[in-house]
Amino acid sequence: MGLRVLGVNASARTDGFTAELLEKVLEAARNLGAHTERLDLVKHPFPLCAGNYSLDPAACGPETCVQGPWDGFGRIAERILNADAVVFATPVYWFSASAQMKALLERMTSMENQGLLNLGKPMALLAVAEEEGAAQALSQMLLPLAYMGFVLAPLGLVYAHRRGLRRLEDNPELLEDARIAGENLVRLAEGLKGVPFREPLPSHLYRTPPKVAAD
Repeated sequence: MGLRVLGVNASARTDGFTAELLEKVLEAARNLGAHTERLDLVKHPFPLCAGNYSLDPAACGPETCVQGPWDGFGRIAERILNADAVVFATPVYWFSASAQMKALLERMTSMENQGLLNLGKPMALLAVAEEEGAAQALSQMLLPLAYMGFVLAPLGLVYAHRRGLRRLEDNPELLEDARIAGENLVRLAEGLKGVPFREPLPSHLYRTPPKVAAD
């Protein structure tokens, strides 16, 4: 069975430039034998992070995060956990990743707080801007995902400034960047599959007061 590569589209549009760029990366992964799936966040609405970590760090985890059957995060988390590699794609709104992407990253705290459930999982990151801000959006995704244990594929950062582009095919360099990112993502996933990475204890355990021995 081939590797499973998940593409996460954080655009409000399922047929926009972000989705199109994501499809190019997934196509490159399929050409190397991977099974791919695209997940559009707009089709799986979920509420914002409830801040359980601030109330009780030990309560922030996958079992307590999903708030009910109407909370689409559970289905999203399941797909991310079952994937061998993930492509995160966002449009740029006001020099930043989309609200959908930011909300997803915040909810994904539950997937790393009680153990890094995605430790060693390869990723590629995509950002599409009308004008500027793509590099900023990429960095806003890269830092938290790296802390969650994801591993960036070589040349796995791909951005596009549209500036009048009507089709991806009008920018052959961008198409090549997308192809390389997809291929490197699969190759990295093949190389890392089964590697036993080490991880620290959950951070809240370091702050737990030591037990005082009874007299």
